[in-house]
Amino acid sequence: MRLNNAQNKREAGSQPRKKPVWTGPWGYTEGWLICLGLLITGTALQLTIGGLNPNALSWPVNIITGSIFTGILIFAWYFLRSLPMVNWLARVPAAITSIALLTFLVLIMGFNLQEDAGNPVWVQKLGLSNMTSSWPFLFGMMFFMASLGMATLKRLTPMKGRNIGFFLNHAGLYIAILGGLLGAADLKRVFFDLTEGEVMWGAVDRAGVYYEMPMPVELERFNMEEFNPKIAIIYSETGRIVPESINQMFEMGKGHRGNLYGWDVEILEFHKMSGRIDGRFEPVVDYGAPPSALVRVTDADGQQLEGWITSGSFMYPHQLLQVDHEMAIAMTIPQASHYSSDVVIYTPDGEMRQARVEVNKPVTVNGWKLYQFSYDDRFGKWSSSSTIEAIRDPWLPVVYLGIFMLIAGSVYLMTLGKAPDPEPDQTAGFDKAGKPSIETKTEPLKAAVSEDAPNRQPERLRKPEPELLEV
Repeated sequence: MRLNNAQNKREAGSQPRKKPVWTGPWGYTEGWLICLGLLITGTALQLTIGGLNPNALSWPVNIITGSIFTGILIFAWYFLRSLPMVNWLARVPAAITSIALLTFLVLIMGFNLQEDAGNPVWVQKLGLSNMTSSWPFLFGMMFFMASLGMATLKRLTPMKGRNIGFFLNHAGLYIAILGGLLGAADLKRVFFDLTEGEVMWGAVDRAGVYYEMPMPVELERFNMEEFNPKIAIIYSETGRIVPESINQMFEMGKGHRGNLYGWDVEILEFHKMSGRIDGRFEPVVDYGAPPSALVRVTDADGQQLEGWITSGSFMYPHQLLQVDHEMAIAMTIPQASHYSSDVVIYTPDGEMRQARVEVNKPVTVNGWKLYQFSYDDRFGKWSSSSTIEAIRDPWLPVVYLGIFMLIAGSVYLMTLGKAPDPEPDQTAGFDKAGKPSIETKTEPLKAAVSEDAPNRQPERLRKPEPELLEV
């Protein structure tokens, strides 16, 4: 049986015609196709010529590259805006698809250990273990930055109302990301391995490469302050803390008292630095002197046990108080609460600068920031060596400028921004909100009406067509 499809043809003729791909205005279809093309092209380049050299963008190549890229965006916006692709880059479909592509690449980066030689060979060849140095990431980032730059230029004029906040917001994000990308090759991070009384003229990076530094550093003294140790109950054979008692551990101090795994424990004496004298501990000030405590343990039956315990040090052994055949009361190793290094820095202009380098309080010398990084934890507060991290990031002010603009734009939009009425962009076919203008919206409808004019008579004037059935 074949049905007469006259009615179906009329309904099909009334549907809006689908816009062919790559004809203006571009939309999401073109965006996804561009993402696919960038991924395929980037992967092909990655497999054939290998990954990118991160140091290729060192100064002054990075500033030249950034200027050319930004210049191309400005030129294209002001002189080639009539091109569908240029106009499309400033619109929402380009922003959404470019963000989706970049998010996809970042997710891949998160699922693979970066710069790890233990990754499978195919992962390394595809650049998945060095994502930021791969061609797909470069193309994805360029797509995103082009879209962000065009959207920023689109709201540059007129500079009033919400356009001010929008421009600050997007331009700040553009400057911060571009500054971070271009400045990555100029970022230097090295480590001074210092020993008291010795002047160190060079430092090494994480790969062990030695660099001669412009400012030699000498360690005068390493300083450390410690928290009081804690009291714990451990398995005497393995030395491991009884898991059920971890939350019951408490800090040492004369008179402190607590319950450890069913035993009542009281601290009768506590010395931060002590020495063993005739089976007991007395406070002393000596190199390597460990903390000690006299504790009293009472079990559930009321039986008591007293004895000295110490965490020991690199010079003295630890001492436990056995409470049964399996467990013992122990003192944990004191943890550092604060540490720093007193250093002398010999600046390039011949000055000797004394400074204290701390973890979160860097010392700035000739564009370098010196941070306290680590020490020899075998000796704790008696360590005679210290590691100082030196960081130089000349592009950091650019990133800060972008972040400041981003914050300023956000605050402006939340407090002072007033939205001007969008004016239709006749040359591009879109209004300032990124939506097709009235003319653009009605063009397909007009074309459809003109082609199907006979079929678009009012329903009440049409003659009913007979339903034909054929068996």
